[in-house]
Amino acid sequence: MDRRILALVSTSVAAAIAAFIGIATEPVIGCIAALALAAVALGVSWALYSDIKLLRNQSSADAVDTVTLRHLEVLQRGGPKPLIDLETGLPDERFFEIALDGRVAAARRHLWPVTLVLIEIAMTEAADDPAVRQEALARFSLLLRRTMRESDVLSRIDEHRFALLLDDTAEEGGVWSAERLQVESAREHPVIRRLVAGVASYPSHGLGAPEVLAAANAALQRAASADAGHGLGLVEVARLEH
Repeated sequence: MDRRILALVSTSVAAAIAAFIGIATEPVIGCIAALALAAVALGVSWALYSDIKLLRNQSSADAVDTVTLRHLEVLQRGGPKPLIDLETGLPDERFFEIALDGRVAAARRHLWPVTLVLIEIAMTEAADDPAVRQEALARFSLLLRRTMRESDVLSRIDEHRFALLLDDTAEEGGVWSAERLQVESAREHPVIRRLVAGVASYPSHGLGAPEVLAAANAALQRAASADAGHGLGLVEVARLEH
């Protein structure tokens, strides 16, 4: 039996016993004390019931990140195929693919947008030194964690590419997040000389995870192929297909 259900039943039984004893021994004082205990028990029981209902109503799409994180924790304790990128400590591409499917499915059910931001960074020649490169990647991953919300999914999907999954966020929010990362990165991490991004959203640019990913990839390619210049880099939004 679920421990929450057991706690709910135990609390209700305790309230009933207290009410019976109170009425049998001291009718007036006992009733007052029993009613007070019953009120507390009712409040606790309702809170527990709400928690149980929330957990039971949670769909597999919402649970995908939780399940994957538990799997990831097990793998990190010695499993053969960890889902964590060792250089940055961020989830890797396999984790991202699972999370993308789950987030798009959840967005479809809840009728809210979800935005995918693909980021590509370019480093200066100083990164030819492995130690400098490693430090730059580690500091950039910390910047991602500090800048993004706890509910966002952050992943490293390639040597110089990262993915951000932003729940309940339209493409404008994805553009703002990418531009903020550009500014913070230029100010704090001089080894990263350029950051470009491609932004795509459900349902604006695709009704399924593969379509959203393809649209974001196309936007990133346009941003990356533009003249580098001396700026921070381009942030491209996916184009609607006609």
